[in-house]
Amino acid sequence: MFGLFGLLFIIIGILNVFFPQAGWYMRYGWQFRNAEPSDAALIMNRVGGVIAVVIGIFVLFGGFPR
Repeated sequence: MFGLFGLLFIIIGILNVFFPQAGWYMRYGWQFRNAEPSDAALIMNRVGGVIAVVIGIFVLFGGFPR
């Protein structure tokens, strides 16, 4: 079960790293007309994507040792 969550985090993280503008549009852009994300918003989407990939790898491979 945790493996599925790990894979989901990795996939979403990779999408945010490579396509941050698409992530911004799915989250905020649909609410406004003719809106463009700022450079800071795109950078934060990429940083969040990297963090999600790291968390996904951590969860996928078992987390903390017991």
